[in-house]
Amino acid sequence: MTPRSKRAAGRIGTAIVLAGALTALAGCAGGGGSAAGGPISMYTWVSSQSDRDQWQGFIDLGKKVDPKLDVTIDGPSFNDYWTKVKTRLSGSNPPCLLTTQAARAQELGGLLMPLDDLIKKYKLDTSAFDASMLKGMTVDGTIRAIPYDAEPIVLYYNADNFKKAGLALPSTTYTRDQFLADAKKLTTGTHKALAIEPGFFIPNAWAIADGAEAVKKGKLDLTNSDLVDQVQSYFDLVHKEGIAAAPNAADGSDVAQAAFTGGNTDMLIEGPWMYGTFASAAKFQMGVTIVPSTSGEAHGMTAGSGFGIAKNCKDPDGAFKAIQAMTDTSVLKAQAVKRGIVPSRADAQSAWAEGKTPEAAAAVTALLGNATAQLTTPTWNQVETLFTQYGVEGYRGDKSAKDVMNTIQNSVGQ
Repeated sequence: MTPRSKRAAGRIGTAIVLAGALTALAGCAGGGGSAAGGPISMYTWVSSQSDRDQWQGFIDLGKKVDPKLDVTIDGPSFNDYWTKVKTRLSGSNPPCLLTTQAARAQELGGLLMPLDDLIKKYKLDTSAFDASMLKGMTVDGTIRAIPYDAEPIVLYYNADNFKKAGLALPSTTYTRDQFLADAKKLTTGTHKALAIEPGFFIPNAWAIADGAEAVKKGKLDLTNSDLVDQVQSYFDLVHKEGIAAAPNAADGSDVAQAAFTGGNTDMLIEGPWMYGTFASAAKFQMGVTIVPSTSGEAHGMTAGSGFGIAKNCKDPDGAFKAIQAMTDTSVLKAQAVKRGIVPSRADAQSAWAEGKTPEAAAAVTALLGNATAQLTTPTWNQVETLFTQYGVEGYRGDKSAKDVMNTIQNSVGQ
């Protein structure tokens, strides 16, 4: 759950789903720096009881894999985690286990121990995990965390309204031209086909679907022509094509989400972790397809989280054994069913499909078959904040994508 600290505060079920599904395990204040044999403390984001329950679920299920597993949990809210984790590690008795998102691994890179030697020592088969997520959690050529989920961004749609308009339901291929034609037919008067959330997370998924990226060789690259063209095409959905309304900078993600589940719009781009929440709230048949691309082929942007080990951990072997247990196939399958995560292990991903439509499962599978993790930089919070501010002008046609992205790149100054 996704990039996303700015977005976490404003989405439907944030505390329940985003901080939970996109988040990851928890860390405890006591025992982290203890000698081998003691309990392993895990420091993570704990925004709600739901978060704590999820982390405890990983631990309880992990104990079935390794009965000796002994992990404790502690941590602040999701938004506070990214700053407080640095202070927590510099204090007395620091934790051993940390959680991170692929989108934030670069930011926490200086705090996380390279895991390559431990992976080799304990013969963990990394090929069993989603390759895009492992790449996202690689810093300076070394793996810093083992992912437990791999969540490709999808397009939700109101299947009832598609049928009423005489439109074919999207499949695992969906071209931008077809998407636009469908959206224009669904847009009538003040009713818009697409709901748009503020921030850069979703425009970034739109860009990645067509092969453009915002980070190159670890550096912010917001002004490359491919990315600028993609952002402009997303802005154009509002002020040129008229199929969506411009979001307000002060809006939370919940505004667009409520518009979709309330039937006031017909489509929304979001993460698969929201499936259960949307399905419960919507009074219509909900469909899931890929984020449209020019070719129509699936290219997913994955967001997800995982477990890493603090550099100053005194029991890295114990911590790594805990990670192995909590990312076991049986654990990820159970968490997929209970918590709605899309597991990072390919052999566990079928569990997410339980309770979902075959079309939704096919879309997620197709997106994971050609996926790119959302890669960020330590300055990403500034990027999100500035895009939320200046992006509104882009949607309204007051500024071009080139102007907006130049402003952000220059302001962040990487």
